[in-house]
Amino acid sequence: MVFDKHFYKRDNILKRRIEIDASLYERLKELSNIYEASINKLVNVAIMEMVEKNNVNLYDRPENEISESHNFNIRESAYRELERLSAKHHLSIYKLVNIAIYNALNS
Repeated sequence: MVFDKHFYKRDNILKRRIEIDASLYERLKELSNIYEASINKLVNVAIMEMVEKNNVNLYDRPENEISESHNFNIRESAYRELERLSAKHHLSIYKLVNIAIYNALNS
C-alpha cells in the first residue's frame, strides 16, 4: 500500500533520555522547521534507516563537541533494534543514536 512507504505503523512508545551531540541536535531543530516532522520523528526515522541499512559506522566527533540530554519518545521496535546493535557492536545506545542522526543528516 502507498501509505507503507511514507508512514510507520503504530508502535508502543518508550520515553528515554538520551545524550545528543549539540551540533546534531541543532541540525535536527532546523529540519523540524522544514519538514512536517518533530525532532522525535526525525530521530526515529534516523534510527530505522540505520537499522535497515546496517550502517553502524563511527564518525569523527569534534573534540570540543558538547552532548546534551534530551527526552525522546522512541518507537519500541526501534529501541529493541538499538539494544540488539548495542550488544553486537559493543556501543552504547546514546552513541548509536548519535551515529544514526549523523548518518541521516549526511546521506
